[in-house]
Amino acid sequence: TNCPICLEPVGNQKSYGTMVCPACKHAWFHRGCIQAYAIHIGYDSFCCPLCRNEYRFLIEMLTMGLRIPHSPPSWEDGQAYARERERHSRCDASQCLCPGGREQAEEAG
Repeated sequence: TNCPICLEPVGNQKSYGTMVCPACKHAWFHRGCIQAYAIHIGYDSFCCPLCRNEYRFLIEMLTMGLRIPHSPPSWEDGQAYARERERHSRCDASQCLCPGGREQAEEAG
């Protein structure tokens, strides 16, 4: 069985380091993988990445000692993709491949 988060092999016996979804019973996770997922996705969106079960999965993971923050998912952070939304004011490619030239590329963004 492979962990659906890291895709590495994981045991199929419940232990401190290996967890299973109580709803679908075929999603096995490394503790570190599901903990990182919980921190990334937050309490309100937390669910099994495979079957999407929320309640039973949440209760089981809390019982197993996972820390699930009461915060929005990391992708909802206003600054999370600030660099990707940045527009450059000047084309800095060594060779401009825009058919209209560097000036047209700068006007269009």
